[in-house]
Amino acid sequence: MARDSDYFAKQLGLTGMQISTINFIADHETTQDIFQRDLEHEFNMRKATASSLGTTMVTKELLIRVPATNDARYKRLLLTPKARQLAAQIEAFFEASERRLQHLLGPTFETTYINLTSISSAFTTTHTHQHVKKDR
Repeated sequence: MARDSDYFAKQLGLTGMQISTINFIADHETTQDIFQRDLEHEFNMRKATASSLGTTMVTKELLIRVPATNDARYKRLLLTPKARQLAAQIEAFFEASERRLQHLLGPTFETTYINLTSISSAFTTTHTHQHVKKDR
């Protein structure tokens, strides 16, 4: 699935993570402000990785950073008109991918989705909350 996403993204001159970011922001921007920390959480990435992604997308004129209304230290991430034009194509791609998965998995789709989500969540929680103690 990641390779399929990367292949589609490459046709648009983007990366798989960039199209996922555009899709995520487009899906959530009407109901909430999106910040870098939201990308960190959604895509399970480190702060430095999310920052680099944001900077690259600003350079490519896909995102703009705008001060939050209640605290100017925090920057909201907004799609540019260029990214907005791509958002419909990107959404259609992800919807087609999901339909393909549903077709391939048939009646087991829902159970498989729930199980994979549980696994992902468990491993994410383990990595973000696990502290390694060194013996002295």
